[in-house]
Amino acid sequence: MKIALIMTKGNIYSFKNRSFLFKYMPDSLTMGTLHAIIKKNFPETEIEIYDETVETISLKDIRADLIGISAITASINKAYKYSEYFRKKNIPVFIGGVHATLYPDEVLKHCDAVIQGLADETLPQLIKDYQKKELKQIYKQPETMSFDNLVFPSRHIYEEKNFFATELNMVYATFGCQNMCEFCVQPYVCNGYHQRPVDEVAEEIKLIEDDYVEFVDPNLSKDKNYLKNLCMKLIPLNKQWFAPVTISICKDDELLELMKKAGCCEVLIGFESVNQDSVKTINKGFNIVEDYKECIKKLHSHKIKVTGSFVLGLDEDDESVFSNTLNFVNETGLDFVRYTINTPFPGTKYFEKMKNKNRISTYDWDLYDCRHCIIIPAKMSAETVENGYKWILKETYSLKNIIRRLSYSDNLFDKMKLIIQNYIFGKIYIKMTINDNKRQY
Repeated sequence: MKIALIMTKGNIYSFKNRSFLFKYMPDSLTMGTLHAIIKKNFPETEIEIYDETVETISLKDIRADLIGISAITASINKAYKYSEYFRKKNIPVFIGGVHATLYPDEVLKHCDAVIQGLADETLPQLIKDYQKKELKQIYKQPETMSFDNLVFPSRHIYEEKNFFATELNMVYATFGCQNMCEFCVQPYVCNGYHQRPVDEVAEEIKLIEDDYVEFVDPNLSKDKNYLKNLCMKLIPLNKQWFAPVTISICKDDELLELMKKAGCCEVLIGFESVNQDSVKTINKGFNIVEDYKECIKKLHSHKIKVTGSFVLGLDEDDESVFSNTLNFVNETGLDFVRYTINTPFPGTKYFEKMKNKNRISTYDWDLYDCRHCIIIPAKMSAETVENGYKWILKETYSLKNIIRRLSYSDNLFDKMKLIIQNYIFGKIYIKMTINDNKRQY
């Protein structure tokens, strides 16, 4: 039996816009995980990986008995087209990913089966059912799914595809999130919040050849004791690592010292807004805006870089949000910055809320990429939000603002290195994310 796994890339950001430096770097651990799940349960099965985030693909060159497609909302339309192509050839297709998890009824109209949530237990069952010609329509992650002894992802599948590809150095320690930030899909995607055994996470990281590891958890700092235990296991591994956390870690000096000792070199924090009223409206009141500056300062004192994430176009935002956010970013010395436009994703309570208020302006999933304003904002126009997003992104990564923002560093070598990294990253980031095609409002 031969299975082909496809990761779709959204139409908005085509492959030709992908920088050479990022061309062979996958966006997620998904393909490696699915590959490993299949190989563990069906070692004789032939598996082909087709990932549009690192390559262009030709459907006519794909031959398999069963097709699996993973897609986010912004790339789901392409997944539908691919599925229809293979189904016309009488090849069964299953679709998984965030959109399929949150909006299964729609997705099922375009494929033979849907996987909701994590696939560790459902994908093997789906394949068994396929072999028995008893394929079901929905395979939902069991609420009782165990997070012990999860299969380690296949980390070299991209190296086999291209000389320039590298080992997958991403890892999950925890899944999901207990916070209910209004715009976020994480509370919905895997039946709550789950932790893997610390020893198993450490063992997986030990096997990663790269000296740099990226945690892709939604929030590694949700359970401080868990993170402390994990750090203790990481200390002897001598790895440098990056992880998403919340500002709550800044209130625990013992944890910060332990994280640095364990190899933490950078964190991602979802500040979301510099307007406290905006933060409250998205159910993220645990973010206290007046604490932001001190938090960043404390992380820098431990030699931990900070990537800040901000959501633009929230209901309490007016046009001043762009200049206010830029001023904050420059004054606090954030090492890197990410911006997204407020987007309600189908299947979430926020989506239903906006739909019921007739504030959703389009149901074209291609535009649900957090780079387009697909709702009617409360205090400005959609065009103002999109133009403001482009403006602040370009301003943040202009050379003058990079130098201003990174002036906090006292070490001249470190400062110059970070400035150069920022400038290169900014050029790539802007090229990959800003689409200059005009939209009708």
